[in-house]
Amino acid sequence: MSLEYIIQKIIADANEFADDIIGKAKEEAQIITEECESSSEKEYNQIVNLAYEKANEILHRSTAQGVKEKRISIISKKWEYLDSVFSSAVDLMCDIPRDEKIRFIVSLILKYQRSDAEAIFNAADRDILGHDVIAAINSSSQGHKLTLSDTTGDFSGGVILKEAGIEVNLTFDTIVASKREQLEDDVSSILFGDAAMKH
Repeated sequence: MSLEYIIQKIIADANEFADDIIGKAKEEAQIITEECESSSEKEYNQIVNLAYEKANEILHRSTAQGVKEKRISIISKKWEYLDSVFSSAVDLMCDIPRDEKIRFIVSLILKYQRSDAEAIFNAADRDILGHDVIAAINSSSQGHKLTLSDTTGDFSGGVILKEAGIEVNLTFDTIVASKREQLEDDVSSILFGDAAMKH
């Protein structure tokens, strides 16, 4: 699986989120419209007259605080959607077929291994993928030896290379995180029609 495919999947997921958001917004707008239309003009006028003076008194005090709270709520919700999109990209990488996952991890190791090293997998992948990945690397022409670590890591998928005490993080979580800054503005634009918010 190439990073380009993963990027396309992230964009596709963002479009699905956008469609869902738009659909829900239309449903809510329809409900609000129907509720407003069902209220009689008399009831409406009574509410307006009773609230008018009180509203004027608190308007200036409440507006600023209300706007601030609403903005915080909106930004928080946007981050939730963005986190979901990029989390789904990690899930996608974890769910690829075993042989494809082995090829992908082998390609990462061949790209980044600079000396003899050991490979750290998560507990599940160590037994399912580890030995095949090690065999593929050691049978390649790169010239560096790779051994399977007895240690396992707490991460979704991918591998950590440990070379001379230095760890090279090639986990799926880190790969997606490294692409997030590059893609976040585009994904946010698809979801919300604006640029991504910065931390």
